[in-house]
Amino acid sequence: MFKRIVIVLVNTMLLMLLLISVVAAAQDIPTNITAKSADPISLSPITDPVTVITVTSGTDPDDSNSKTCYTDPVGPPGPPTTPCTLRRAIVEASALGPEARPILIRFDIPEDPAEGYDPVLDVWKIELYATTDTVELGRLKDGQVIIDGSTQPGGRSDGPKIILLGPGTGNKDGLVVGDVAGDNANEIRGLAFQNFRVHLYVNTNDNIIENNWFGLSDDGTEPVLRDDDPENGTGTAGIDVLSAGSGNLIQNNVFLGFDGTAASIRGEDNIFQNNLVGTKADGTIDKQTLPSLICTEVDWLGGGGLTVQGNGSQVLNNTFAGVRQQIFAISTQPSAIVVAADDIVVQENIIGIDSSDTKVGVCGRAIYLAGANDPEDSLVISNTIVNPGMSGISVNGALANGNTLWSNIIEQSNQWIQVDGNALPETAIQLGKSLPDAYELFNPAQVTEINGTSVTGSSGVGSPCPNCLVQVFLDDTDLVTETLQFLGETTADASGNWSLTLPFTLSNNQGLRTTSTSNQFNVIPGMRAGTTTKLSLLYTTGGSNGGDYEVFLPFIIR
Repeated sequence: MFKRIVIVLVNTMLLMLLLISVVAAAQDIPTNITAKSADPISLSPITDPVTVITVTSGTDPDDSNSKTCYTDPVGPPGPPTTPCTLRRAIVEASALGPEARPILIRFDIPEDPAEGYDPVLDVWKIELYATTDTVELGRLKDGQVIIDGSTQPGGRSDGPKIILLGPGTGNKDGLVVGDVAGDNANEIRGLAFQNFRVHLYVNTNDNIIENNWFGLSDDGTEPVLRDDDPENGTGTAGIDVLSAGSGNLIQNNVFLGFDGTAASIRGEDNIFQNNLVGTKADGTIDKQTLPSLICTEVDWLGGGGLTVQGNGSQVLNNTFAGVRQQIFAISTQPSAIVVAADDIVVQENIIGIDSSDTKVGVCGRAIYLAGANDPEDSLVISNTIVNPGMSGISVNGALANGNTLWSNIIEQSNQWIQVDGNALPETAIQLGKSLPDAYELFNPAQVTEINGTSVTGSSGVGSPCPNCLVQVFLDDTDLVTETLQFLGETTADASGNWSLTLPFTLSNNQGLRTTSTSNQFNVIPGMRAGTTTKLSLLYTTGGSNGGDYEVFLPFIIR
């Protein structure tokens, strides 16, 4: 006997969305420097639903848009349609009025193989009907609908208990979260998605997408490829936040193997935090160890990374590892993070290191700020980048302006390459040829003396930088430009002179690199306050004027 709908009336409806402001800066910001800071949002889940619909079957016998779990919408009142499937629960939820919301769709499916139960993995796998619609599970309408796979009794504790398998070759989209404007505040959690084109579209505001798997196998150890073809990947995207979707929180999910992007964020003021991109469910990857096989077609297929195209969004504390797509050798591998918008915060992400602390790299650029009309006024701060296939951080675009790059650790095992046809070699911090010449050629602070732990310096040659923020990084002398450790920061005086005390004395094979960040408009000609320069040359204790550096030719890929 199928469970009836449960209506729970509460005296005060808590409609979630409590904002918790957290500032996660990695160092103190001098008060005389104009700067941005991360302000991540934590959205509180709905804990008191008015309506509960219980899914009691792991089957999906049809694609009816009218059959519901507990009511008969056709003709006179009749018995409920059985069984109560996820599809029918979504249809029912979409038909209920505002007085019945928030609505929780929970699960209580029997441990029966006929209901999709796998006793070995202790999960329930719902194989979805091959609908003629473009979206397999339709659209969540009118908002405040929670689909929570973790409500299923029993089941495993190390991954989603409910797995949704798309039909055929994976060319159908999975679910649209929010149909039209106002269908806000939905929650999708505790589900695994397989064999879809775009797994989730997010079309409205203030939704929470958390604790889901996108593109992973049942046990979370490998990608599930569409039509068994590596070039098709696990889908076009795990999550696509459309331009109408703002204020959404995407957290604690795992994305693997996408031939497009793991997630694309086009709406404004969204949060992407604490996710794993390109890894297994446990955050590790099976990486090739032979250098000649790394980032080739036999290497780990981590898929695409993250693209941010909506202003004001934040990318915080995520792990990107093994990002690679099955594409032609002459094509450019995807960047882990692409910023093509303004006022973006990219902070404290780990790129190229998996959860076992193995340095596995990514095959394209780590962080790429580029766009036709942006990025502007974005903050890239305190990220750790190891062994990117191209630049660690790259800034390009004729209108890029006011972007702050602070305290990022960039490590590279091999020499930086130069891609055939590109005007500039890849490097730790690359300023592209589309930028204004005055910015690209502006020299960061120079070191004039290293005396034990005491360092003094001035503005870069031909680049006066009064009152600029100077950051100092440790590098070694292996001819590969890196920022192996952030050693400190100071503010130059009105003449551009500065001094800093190092935390330790440099050894013979160590040196210093600097960046400068302007504190007012036009210090770097034409650029706003908060614009950070490229990295300086390497300064060691043995060079003339306290500095020494080497020049090497980049390796060319042809």
